[in-house]
Amino acid sequence: MPMKLKKAPPGLTPTFPSEIRTAQAAIKFVNSLDPKTRAKLHWRLAASALAALDTGAIRQGAYDRANKAMRNALATECWLAD
Repeated sequence: MPMKLKKAPPGLTPTFPSEIRTAQAAIKFVNSLDPKTRAKLHWRLAASALAALDTGAIRQGAYDRANKAMRNALATECWLAD
């Protein structure tokens, strides 16, 4: 399910996307965050949930957990548009 994002916050990477459509795009987005932002708990949880999708065999519910973790991290930062 695509996640629409607000406009790029000041001081953030110029490649801030307007939406994230795939797990690979979400992984790329999390990896593009600066280390201070990425170290926050909500981003570490999102990265962990996304890493589970990138390891090969995907367990039942993995997509839902990754989606919820990513939406929570974006909402916590006030970056989620919907």
